[in-house]
Amino acid sequence: MAAFFGLMAIGKSKLHKLLQNGKKLNSATTWYNAFGVELKEQILKWIQDDQLKAKGINKDGEVIGYYSLTTSFINPKKTFNSHYTFYDTGEFFRSMFVRVFPDRITINADAQKGEDNLFEKYGTEIIGLTDENLEKLKAKILEHYDKELRRILFQY
Repeated sequence: MAAFFGLMAIGKSKLHKLLQNGKKLNSATTWYNAFGVELKEQILKWIQDDQLKAKGINKDGEVIGYYSLTTSFINPKKTFNSHYTFYDTGEFFRSMFVRVFPDRITINADAQKGEDNLFEKYGTEIIGLTDENLEKLKAKILEHYDKELRRILFQY
């Protein structure tokens, strides 16, 4: 009879609940949930602010292009010989989005601006993450993934 009561106690213990919660774990779901709105916005911020606005660089760290003297006369906001920012009206930045799949993420945008397609003209690399920002993303993913695991496991 003592063994029977011992099993009952285990069934109501924190360890039992932890094991039950562990059965709910699914790596794809945990990965997906780790990418909340905040992390997706952070990814876009790295591309838009750190890469395009601040440096005018693509995912390879290369400057995409510089404004010409003619362009600076047409639009004084585009200073001669300063790097492209891809932020004229903000439409391109607003169109950017991150999609999360079980094994990867993708970053995309509406590249059609008037008669020009920015991806055809400059490559899709203009919205990719640099190695530096990929390292930041890896750290954030680990942090968020860990929080999501703990949330699932330790919900009592």
